[in-house]
Amino acid sequence: MDVTYDYVTGIGQNPLEYVEATKNTSTSGKLLVLAILTVTIFIYYIVFSTMPGGTSSAGSGPNTSGGAKLLEVIMWGTFIVLLIINGYQYFFNVNVVTSVKDLFNDQPKLDITLQHPEGDSESTVPQLKYFKQVFHVPGNEYTYSDAKDVCKAFDARLASYDEVEKSYSSGGEWCSYGWSDNQMALFPTQKKTWNRLQNIKGHEHDCGRPGINGGFIANPDVRFGINCYGFKPKITSVEADDMKTASIYPKTLKDVAKQKRVAHWQTKLSDILVSPFNNDVWSA
Repeated sequence: MDVTYDYVTGIGQNPLEYVEATKNTSTSGKLLVLAILTVTIFIYYIVFSTMPGGTSSAGSGPNTSGGAKLLEVIMWGTFIVLLIINGYQYFFNVNVVTSVKDLFNDQPKLDITLQHPEGDSESTVPQLKYFKQVFHVPGNEYTYSDAKDVCKAFDARLASYDEVEKSYSSGGEWCSYGWSDNQMALFPTQKKTWNRLQNIKGHEHDCGRPGINGGFIANPDVRFGINCYGFKPKITSVEADDMKTASIYPKTLKDVAKQKRVAHWQTKLSDILVSPFNNDVWSA
């Protein structure tokens, strides 16, 4: 036979729902509960003191009932256990569940489990914030008409100037023109990125100036990237890899050529010998 106990104040209720309902309780409310518990303990004391064999007659000798004393001990013990369990649940948002297994066997078992609300633990997996925002489709491949259709394919629309500006204010930047609403081509650049580029020879002006770059484009057939506004698609593995290796500025032909040379030598590393640190050890 198994007997299971959950906290008394939430019988018939999901423990996490109870925690959610009580975790925001004010300090004054918790002090009130503490006062009620204190009064309850006092009432218990009065009741047991007036019972036959209670504390007031503990020294009366023959009149003391052993059964009454045993009952008093059991009830006091039960009350204290319940008080501790409910105190943990109420004040620390920890649900204590106890189970008595094999009650009528020779070796009964008592299991005590502490259940923390899921919301109290820090998740190691970042949560994706799913809300409408500006997202950029890179590549100078789209006309203004194409841009509107591509955004619609994402169940989105072309972003307005104000929406691009809001994205910039939130830290957004992409060093690539994107078709936007009202036939504008825009991209934001953060001041810290612009400052970094000033220290890279030949790339000082790659990402324009701090703020919103671009404006109205008279020719709708010029090809740019796209600035859409809507729910941004979830990142793919390819896009995640690109984030790790992407440069803050567009690569020039010279940069691309150098990258190819580095990639070539990376394939030859197994054939290149490296000298030891000295005659005695390999590495410092």
